[in-house]
This record gives sequence, structure tokens and C-alpha cells, in this order.
Amino acid sequence: MIRKMYQPTEKQTKQWNEFASSPMPTDEEFKAMWKKSHGGKVTGWGMKKRDWTLSAMTSQPEYQRGIWQGRVDNANGLNYSEERNENCYNLGYYRGYTDYLSNRRGWDAGTRQRFDEAYLS
Repeated sequence: MIRKMYQPTEKQTKQWNEFASSPMPTDEEFKAMWKKSHGGKVTGWGMKKRDWTLSAMTSQPEYQRGIWQGRVDNANGLNYSEERNENCYNLGYYRGYTDYLSNRRGWDAGTRQRFDEAYLS
């Protein structure tokens, strides 16, 4: 089977190019943020750092490309594969591939039809 590559729409490309990245706070800043929101406790600040990192990864264009390519590959019955070295893309691909069926149920009829016409044989 020939693998189909996802082509983002013009609107998606515009939105993805508007993503802005911010510099990662220091560990001390994470601790201060955690302490402020958790009644003075410092333990657990690593979860704040993890959440920030995930948020930063999901606001990258490569993450979005990975999500849609994972959906296309799952829809066409291809096996899961991580072919890139970019963590953002691979995270998106994993989520797109594994969540394809549940995400598809949330799409409106027009979106499902456009996706099927473009990416399913």
C-alpha cells in the first residue's frame, strides 16, 4: 500500500505558523509557581515542569503535523511507526494514531467526508 501524506489546509498552516514559543522557566521559577498555587508546598513542582513541557510541545507545528499524519496512517490501516527524531512530531503522531477512532466520532459529517475523500482509497 502506498502511504498517503497529510497536506494541511491553508487555514491550518496559518494557525500553526502563529504558534509562539516562550523560554522555559528555571527550576526555581517552577518551584515558586508550584508553591504559590499549592499552599506553600514545594514537593511536586516537577509536575508543573512536566505540564509546561507538554504544553510547549503541543503548541508546535510539528506536533500538529504528527497528529494528522497519525490519523491518516491509522485510517489506511498502516502500522504505527516513529520515523522522525523530533519529539513533538512523534508525540503528535502517537496521539493521532491511537485516538483516531474516538476523535473521528467527534467530527461533524462534513469533516469526516472531506477527510475520507482526501485520504482514504
